[in-house]
Amino acid sequence: MATANERSQAVHRDSIVIDTLADGPFFIDAELEAETDRLLDAGAPPAAVIQHLSRRFREKIVREPETRELYRQKWQEAGVTVVSETQGGFGSPPFGYEAAIEAIAGTTAVLDACRDFLQKVTRAEHIRQAHERGTHGVILNFQNTLALGSQLGRLERFCDFGIRIIQLTYNSRNFVGDGCTERTDAGLSHLGVELVRRMNEMGILVDLSHCGRQTALDAIKVSRAPVAFTHTFARSLSDHDRGKTDDLLKAVADTGGYIGVLVVPFFISDRSDCSLRVFADHVEHIVNLVGIDHVGVGTDWGTVLPPRVADALNEEVQRMGFRPEHRVDFKAQMPEYRSWQDWPNLTATLLERFGEEATRKILGENFLRVFEEVVG
Repeated sequence: MATANERSQAVHRDSIVIDTLADGPFFIDAELEAETDRLLDAGAPPAAVIQHLSRRFREKIVREPETRELYRQKWQEAGVTVVSETQGGFGSPPFGYEAAIEAIAGTTAVLDACRDFLQKVTRAEHIRQAHERGTHGVILNFQNTLALGSQLGRLERFCDFGIRIIQLTYNSRNFVGDGCTERTDAGLSHLGVELVRRMNEMGILVDLSHCGRQTALDAIKVSRAPVAFTHTFARSLSDHDRGKTDDLLKAVADTGGYIGVLVVPFFISDRSDCSLRVFADHVEHIVNLVGIDHVGVGTDWGTVLPPRVADALNEEVQRMGFRPEHRVDFKAQMPEYRSWQDWPNLTATLLERFGEEATRKILGENFLRVFEEVVG
């Protein structure tokens, strides 16, 4: 008779596992840490340091066989079929057009170098292919629309590049709407309404994870396709601006949409000893609220950072709409989920709480259904 651990490993291995917001296996070796220290010692701003790290990490995967092999091994350890990875999140300004282009180019180079085990995902068929072959895939997303600016004509260009999920706003106000930490929330602008309609037409999933309440409600009303919170949590369990109220969670599910629950410890709890049990509590609350068919996982977490890099990130996100009351701390840890390679522990936690059939839906089947309906 199989042990609980053996059963969990089998379910994780056999399931389609989709992380709807994460960086995938990101690691900083001694060389990158030394480069970071030199930049910080020279007074480089946090944005420049983070961009340098991201650029150099991709270069090492492309150019160094040993780094590429380690990258492959970490994908295998995580056992994730597909991840949705943000393009151009940092830069001057954050989420700007130039940062987006550079990030997409870098991701494309990585995908080309790792084509034996990694592919770009632009259709649901690619997710199934990766699962059948035992390989992995990456969905390209934007967590803001600043790369578009007010030029919606850029949407088609980015769709051609492979972007398949776009979050309408990050924390602050942009051309299309207001974010969840903005002082006020006027909802979607006329440009935002037109953007949602064009995204529907082009088969790009509308993500509302960081949007303000009225902006999210407006997008839900305007969209003719299911929409998503790719990485959020239940605000009724943790009163934080990044969480979503029960009525918003229901509204997204009512579109036929998807809700990915994140694993960021300082979001889902105000306790320093946050565990995966707390993550499962948020999943359970949302499942009870909207039903099992609309819930998944978007970890938004899982990168082990040297202390100075964590400090730089903590400083940089203040430019991105987070304030001290949001408790952001990239030095925080969760005992059972210290890095993205610990993803199998999420499966074990879900399996213990929900059973096998429901767990497989949460792991990836629910998102796959929505992705196929919206994207194709």
